[in-house]
Amino acid sequence: MTELKCPGFKAAGINCGIKKNNELDLGLILSESSCNAAAVFTKNKVAAAPVILSKKNIESGKCRAVIVNSGNANCATGENGLSNSVKTVEKISEIFNLPVSEIQIASTGVIGVELPVKKITDNISSLKSNLKDDFTDFNKAIMTTDKFMKNISLSDKIDNKEVHLLAIAKGAGMIRPDMATMLCYVVTDAEIDSLTIKEMLRSCVNSSFNKISVDGDTSTNDTVLMMAGGKSGVKINSQEKIKKFKSLLEKALVFLSKEIVRDGEGSTKVVTIKAVNAKTKKDASKIVNVIAHSMLVKTALFGEDPNWGRIIAAAGRSGADFDPYETDIFFDNICLMKKGSTSGSQAEEKVHEIMTKDHYEIIVDLNLGKFSDYIITSDLSYEYIKINADYRT
Repeated sequence: MTELKCPGFKAAGINCGIKKNNELDLGLILSESSCNAAAVFTKNKVAAAPVILSKKNIESGKCRAVIVNSGNANCATGENGLSNSVKTVEKISEIFNLPVSEIQIASTGVIGVELPVKKITDNISSLKSNLKDDFTDFNKAIMTTDKFMKNISLSDKIDNKEVHLLAIAKGAGMIRPDMATMLCYVVTDAEIDSLTIKEMLRSCVNSSFNKISVDGDTSTNDTVLMMAGGKSGVKINSQEKIKKFKSLLEKALVFLSKEIVRDGEGSTKVVTIKAVNAKTKKDASKIVNVIAHSMLVKTALFGEDPNWGRIIAAAGRSGADFDPYETDIFFDNICLMKKGSTSGSQAEEKVHEIMTKDHYEIIVDLNLGKFSDYIITSDLSYEYIKINADYRT
């Protein structure tokens, strides 16, 4: 198992009593020194209290510590919710002697339940005593319905020195573009100014977390945060070095985004939906988004049923400009629909075999232009309904 470490950073994960059965539910990341940082947050108007506070704090472009609780979203909890987030951050500030403005906070879990803030503040000292180089306990502490940990550790040589990047994520449900029900924390020992981090992060989030969907719901708590500690001594301060580091960051976020879909609540398939040769990028985007969020398409994916009619029908209500009688649909390299008509029973049999795989592609070729887009989605299973029907009970 790869060690989850990055020079200049420590992390901890403990149980503070929010979750039952002694599951880890409180995590902390601490940098040796003040980091340049940037973050991207949920676009949901019902933003959770920790998101509101973190948005304010990240305006400084600095971050030294991150505290995350799982099991409670601290969302739709009124003034008490914001007050509880402030109390948590102030306690971190007191225990670690840090500026409040350099502390980020996140919560994930059930919405509409008041945060048991005393369980958190009473255990900050325990977090401090459990700090270690390895991030495994932190990764476990931020999980909710996740079936497995999501992380990636990468390194590359820049200026003939090794630069490290570690990314940790959680998420399995309430997943759709505009980020997902997810938290993601990226730490690196490279030295990067906060504006460059912000620009790289937004670009890489758009090509990763904003390209996935499990169930079409956008969370109230989504956060992607990146901290650059600079311990390697490598300055990312030229276009060549920015390009090289951005490639590393994008690789990490794309990997984690696919892991989130793979872990989608109850999912058994990871399917890439592509629209190619569209008149405009907007048309391609409309088509892939409607297909990916169609319940009829998603249940067909689960049933391994090559029901191409559901796909073309979804495309037809997307609002995109296309001609169904010029359109082809492929599953991997097998054409299932040609110019708006079936390719026959033999093609269906071959596509059914493709649909038994864990991963495959559906390509909608509009044959009208040169633009394309894609989204990565999952199927909809009995287990998804069971997980979410029983979520609070």
